[in-house]
Amino acid sequence: MSHYDPIDASVRAHLERLPTWRRRLFLFLRAVAVFLILNGVIHWAVILGFGEGSDTRFSALPMAAQGAVIWAAIIDPIAGVGLWLRAGWAVVLWLIATLSQVVLGLWAPAGMTRLLIFTVIELALVVAYAILAIRAARETDEE
Repeated sequence: MSHYDPIDASVRAHLERLPTWRRRLFLFLRAVAVFLILNGVIHWAVILGFGEGSDTRFSALPMAAQGAVIWAAIIDPIAGVGLWLRAGWAVVLWLIATLSQVVLGLWAPAGMTRLLIFTVIELALVVAYAILAIRAARETDEE
């Protein structure tokens, strides 16, 4: 039996043909996808009550924080899978999810301390995405 996988081979060949900045953007979006899926798992852990201490109890969170946790638990894994599969809508969904987390954090900061860490990381990822996307677009325009 051969270890040759035509799907992996086609992705690898496609990745090798990409210009440098587009390859970096591709790999960056894959890393963001992994982060979003793990972020969703963490939010589901909060909902299901895993962890220690009273601040990890979902029912003890304020209503706005509960809504934000539920929203992130649903939308982040969907955006992560979309980014992994390179779906056209995935970046838009990721940006909407990040924007909504920022708005919820500003609107109801009580109980949102844990989400604030993820929100700051996601904002940094959005800035990095913008820089990589601009460089990739310039590289494509030059060719």
